Amino acid sequence: MAQPSNTLEQIIENIHAGDDSTRNKGFENIIECGSEAIVPLITLLAHPDEQMRDSAVWALCQMNDVAGPILIQELLNKNPLIRESASFCMGICKNKDASQALLLLLKDENEKVRETAAWSLVKIGVDDENTVKQIIACLDDESVLVKDTAQWILEHIGESAFEPLFQKLMESSFNSERIIHILSIISSDKIDALLQLLETTQDIQKLSYLIQLIGQLRDPQSIECLLPFLNHSNRHIITHTVEALINIGELTIEPLFEKLKQGSISPTNEMMPLFIRHKSTSVPQLIAMLQSSNNSLRIFAARALGVIEDRRAIEPCITGLKDSNIYFVEACARALSAFTNKLIIKPLTDCIMDSNYPIVKSNAIDALAGVLDSKAALQLLQKFNEASLTVKKRLLQLASYYPSSEAEELLQQALLIDDDECKMIALQGLRKIGTEKSIECVRDAIIKENPYISDEARSALKEIIERKQREIK
Repeated sequence: MAQPSNTLEQIIENIHAGDDSTRNKGFENIIECGSEAIVPLITLLAHPDEQMRDSAVWALCQMNDVAGPILIQELLNKNPLIRESASFCMGICKNKDASQALLLLLKDENEKVRETAAWSLVKIGVDDENTVKQIIACLDDESVLVKDTAQWILEHIGESAFEPLFQKLMESSFNSERIIHILSIISSDKIDALLQLLETTQDIQKLSYLIQLIGQLRDPQSIECLLPFLNHSNRHIITHTVEALINIGELTIEPLFEKLKQGSISPTNEMMPLFIRHKSTSVPQLIAMLQSSNNSLRIFAARALGVIEDRRAIEPCITGLKDSNIYFVEACARALSAFTNKLIIKPLTDCIMDSNYPIVKSNAIDALAGVLDSKAALQLLQKFNEASLTVKKRLLQLASYYPSSEAEELLQQALLIDDDECKMIALQGLRKIGTEKSIECVRDAIIKENPYISDEARSALKEIIERKQREIK
């Protein structure tokens, strides 16, 4: 090695006292001093001036062969600035001998030391299984900061972390969410192997983790493999499958509906979040399904449209009210109850007046109650006297949704009808909206009616009195 033009002491003095040009020249010269310069340079790693520290790091990296072993020892220095700078040197020089010492710094109390050690490990490269496992073990640390640091490393070293991470996921539920997230970042080229495992894995917990991981990879080719799990016997598997398909996106909708039509997958309520998330493509499919020859599918589609609450479903569901299948009509009426559009008033009113099926009428009344204003409701109630007994019962149900003197009088009047069901509906309505004006007729019902109706009257009277007391307070 050539002898420096200045002594080490002069060079260090120039570094400390000179201008930028003199300082930079000093760092170039100090390299020529060889091993004698290492200790002064390490001292400069603790200098308060960041530029000074960076220059010292540069000089030490130029002397890696002789400085490396000493810098590894300095990774344990009490001064965090020296630990940080020494870590930085190891990363720049890609000194593999420093890996074990850097691993210890992942739990360092100083955030910058941890981050620099993590960066250096990634720069050096982590390809031996033992080192990878030690990093993975940091995921179990009590400190969230240590976990986050380890996670960052594993996400960046990629391939070498996959096998041990995946093995840990399959063996333990601890930190599963974090591990699945890391694997989703480094496993994009593993989708074929994961899908093969999906077909052969029987253990519920392992299967659940696999589905979650595949869902986070968002690869469309996994759709066909995931769809059968929508009918799995385990509810958690179904839930995770729905979440996975939601992650993959709208491309899941068409193949799902094809399998529903074919009958290879049965419709379930657990599918609703998938339809809601991707309603732009699922609603047209559901509307088309209303015309299916399979009544179960038609009813499911109507119910799903009610859950999604998309306005495109209003006209098809109104049309469905005229269908010959009572259960389908009931599903359409229930779906319409999710909307407040004025278009549904007339068809639902017709449904109340014309249908002979109580369940349909009840759902139609629920739907109407959401859109009728008080004035329109009272106009409908005025048809009470001319209506058939069946329609009277439905109008009594509707009256309980609209507290008013007219509605209350109608319910009182119904107690005089010679029909036990009418009396029961009227008492249920008075329990909801009755005032002190109804107390006398309700007491009469307690005395004069059969025990079944009398019990209902007692409940109504109790509620009316308690409501009156609450209003006074």
